Amino acid sequence: MQCTVITTSKSSGVGEGLTYEVSGQKVCAGMSVSVPLRKSIVEGIVMEVHADQKIEYDIKSVHEVFGDDRLLSGAQLSVTRSIAEYYCTSLSAALRVFLPPSPWRNLLPHMIRAYRLGKNVVVRGTKRQLVVDELTGHDAVPETALRRNTGVTRKTLEALVTSGALEAIDAPEFSPDKSDPLLLSSVSLSPAQRSVSDAIASSKLPSLLFGITGSGKTEVYAELLRQTIRNGKSAIILVPEIFLSEQTIRIFRSVLNPESIAVIHSKLTPSVRKSEWRRIRFGGIRLVIGSRSALFSPVQNLGLIILDEEHEWTYKNEQTPKYHARTVAEMLCAATGAKLVLGSATPSIESWHMVKNGSYTLARLPDRHSGMPLPKVSVVDLATVKFGPSYPFSRTLLTAIEHRLKRKEQTVLFLNRRGLATALLCLTCRKKILSPDSAQPLTVHAGQGRSYLQDHTTGRIMDMPARCPSCNGTDLRSIGAGTERIETLLKTHFPTARVLRADADTLLKPDDIRDVLSAMEERRADILLGTQCVIKGLDLPGVTLAAVLVADVGLSLPHFRAGERIFDLVTQLIGRSGRAVPGEVIIQTFRPESSEIKRAVFHQTEAYLDDESALRRTAGYPPFSAMIRVLYRGNEASLRAKAFRDALLALPDAPKNKISASPTLSGGGKEWHVLLRGQTPRTLLTKTDLQGGIVDIDPIECL
Repeated sequence: MQCTVITTSKSSGVGEGLTYEVSGQKVCAGMSVSVPLRKSIVEGIVMEVHADQKIEYDIKSVHEVFGDDRLLSGAQLSVTRSIAEYYCTSLSAALRVFLPPSPWRNLLPHMIRAYRLGKNVVVRGTKRQLVVDELTGHDAVPETALRRNTGVTRKTLEALVTSGALEAIDAPEFSPDKSDPLLLSSVSLSPAQRSVSDAIASSKLPSLLFGITGSGKTEVYAELLRQTIRNGKSAIILVPEIFLSEQTIRIFRSVLNPESIAVIHSKLTPSVRKSEWRRIRFGGIRLVIGSRSALFSPVQNLGLIILDEEHEWTYKNEQTPKYHARTVAEMLCAATGAKLVLGSATPSIESWHMVKNGSYTLARLPDRHSGMPLPKVSVVDLATVKFGPSYPFSRTLLTAIEHRLKRKEQTVLFLNRRGLATALLCLTCRKKILSPDSAQPLTVHAGQGRSYLQDHTTGRIMDMPARCPSCNGTDLRSIGAGTERIETLLKTHFPTARVLRADADTLLKPDDIRDVLSAMEERRADILLGTQCVIKGLDLPGVTLAAVLVADVGLSLPHFRAGERIFDLVTQLIGRSGRAVPGEVIIQTFRPESSEIKRAVFHQTEAYLDDESALRRTAGYPPFSAMIRVLYRGNEASLRAKAFRDALLALPDAPKNKISASPTLSGGGKEWHVLLRGQTPRTLLTKTDLQGGIVDIDPIECL
């Protein structure tokens, strides 16, 4: 018998796996093994076990099989192959998204020391009694958990063993406690929510849950989760950012036993992530909540995948493999038979297209769950406003904030820029100070008594220059407004207001997120100012005013998705206000007549989706065509990109596709991409040499 093994080696020559002989050992696909590779013994995962094939060279044998458990299921291995094929990457790269860093054998469960009540359970002393109380009603409790919950030392536990009060045993590391019920409470649904839930559950196709902000999509998710758990299956619920996971976690912990829930996101340390992976695989976890990487959790008996806020671009991975969570979720559901649900108040054009062509079913929630109407929306034309030092605050917005403060109501302010100012401008040559790494304007920040510049594309931090690098001028001025400057202006205009700022500079760990939410919910803050995280899915009943300070940020980009992004942001912001009492929204913009702004202001989401789809169809952009880009970085990136473009143009199928080569927006000339767009771009890749290029299928950040 032979098997194909993907090893821990990152050598490109073994990325598709190597064949090994198996003799005298039980091996299944998904198991962890060690194998000889060159002059070393390395770890690997068995991708496939197959009958002996006649091979002209000598085949080495598997060195060792670790444990009896599979780390990856057959469905996950199938999806690994699908990811590698669809995203033009190696099996090795596709496999790594499913596993924590090696050594993989350490992921397997083992026996641990545990304690149970003995025959002589008469004890003296408060701490010893705590131990007895903790063990009562349980077969056995692991030593680590027992010491953590009671605060006793190992010496105390051993003394209790000697007295006969406890018995020490070797127990399996993972033995889920079934004493508590999995489902804790029912879900109260309105007739509309019940109808939608039933319709989604009855369809085997993926479902798009299109519900306006505040319509109660989360309650529908909770009911679908209850049905899934009741049927003996498990679920994965994805949110686009860790900031959104906090409220989601709270809701589902009221429905499902918290011990059966795991949370996965990018802020976890490597050791915690590995611990959670093992708990999900072997510890009886029934629900995983998290950002896109949670999709690769080793959930057993998967029955449901939910992508909340499915329109968000953060579901696209920018590292290799450059997958999109929606596409991989479709693969997982096809492999496991699980139900896929995508929810949004502003569906992506791609998902809307899938509804129109019959690939997805559509479920609508057109009204707010609370019965409250959508807030009144007014537009301020910034071109007519005389700002002075208060930019970007119009008098209309300042007055509205003042009224909320007097009524002890809350305000949410959105600005798609962090920092003190958006750029540093030389007034002599009228050029912005650019990053040498990305060729993008550097953002001005203030910290530790000094100002500094930061490139938010690469993370590079630089000192404030004394002179302009272009003309050597000394008249440098901070222009625009970032969240830091807005915070300063708010404190100047409203010195008694309690202001919270939420952006990538202030939300550094999960505790920061919880603190912000608690402060708003408990009315310990008056104004929440932030970037995109403040407009995504937050349900804050005290907010009666929401405002976007400059709605045009990004609208001028030469990007076919720019309008869709602005529409999503404005529509999502509108949904933050007036959840419990009538609310108001103010949109400040230099382009009040743009279709994105007008459609959002009048709550015309379906009309916008249809309009944008028609434009994409006419122009031949996704989802009405396929798009691929191949990135080139480093030395001679432009020459290599142009050579690749020329090779593509020489192919017979080239006329069916549009092919171009150009520097990327964030590359500053150091990064170039070749963009392929048309009906058959994938066929061109199979006929060219991709060495040195990074393939991005269905790119998000492209011109």
